[in-house]
Amino acid sequence: MSTIAKKLKDNAASIVVGSILILCFAVFGIYAIQHFGTKYAEKKINAQLAQSGLVDLIHYESVNFDPFTLTPSIDNVSVGIESAPWLRFARITFNSFSLNYPDLDIDFWIKQSSASDLSRDTGRLMRAAGIETLIGKGSFTSAIDGEAISSHFKLNVKDIGIISVSSEVNLLDHNIVMSEFRTDLLASLALGQPEAIFIIYGETLELRSLNINYTDTGLITPQLPQSADAKNTLRSMLKSRSESLGLTTKNSLEANQITDSIIGFLQEPNQINLSLLPPSPINLKALALLFGDKNLYKGSNMRISHQ
Repeated sequence: MSTIAKKLKDNAASIVVGSILILCFAVFGIYAIQHFGTKYAEKKINAQLAQSGLVDLIHYESVNFDPFTLTPSIDNVSVGIESAPWLRFARITFNSFSLNYPDLDIDFWIKQSSASDLSRDTGRLMRAAGIETLIGKGSFTSAIDGEAISSHFKLNVKDIGIISVSSEVNLLDHNIVMSEFRTDLLASLALGQPEAIFIIYGETLELRSLNINYTDTGLITPQLPQSADAKNTLRSMLKSRSESLGLTTKNSLEANQITDSIIGFLQEPNQINLSLLPPSPINLKALALLFGDKNLYKGSNMRISHQ
């Protein structure tokens, strides 16, 4: 064998060996990132659940970490009593590595569930809406810029509709840790006590704007009453409900505006929108007082419209 041929053969062998070594290091590196990322994410998730008192209400099967996108996710999550939860999630993905970072960006998928798979309350709501199977997906983002917090929530549920919620609030107390506020909010909702947030954070959070939009994808049409008596009963019920919800008194002009918008939406289901844009930022305590005075609709410059 010539010297040149021998050198070429040796170089080829070196390249092959080098490539194998690089591949081994790459595989080991990916495995290490996945392993330690999963351990870190699981530790942080368990700490947050313990801190918020939700250990007995939120259960999950496993935590995974994508070494390529550096995103942790929780698989097979149930919220509520484990045998009959309020909701089941196939996966919840955090689109950033640090779970303590003030900004939050998550995607989630509701696991396909029948009414009998879920809690009695959820099953009752599904049956009332004529829904046999619950499945959907959504996202939640929240970004902090100084004292301003902008959040957006979107939920798309098959055969029910698409709900989109956007809000802008001011954080008046910089000693508040946003991760603690979010866990307090989740805990209050999970325990069926959403009013707790107004008590705990009444004077530390100001609402600048709120927008809630619902797009119907098959839920409303079967629920629309057909007879004149049924429609009159519905109108009376909506006006009374406006008062019970603290929006306005049932015989006010605002009650008629609310009722007309909702009935208009029921007659031609497409989109209905609720917006709240007070003339100046209003704290949660002031909102609670407006609710108690049955003046929330006018006092917070609320509008309900349909398309």
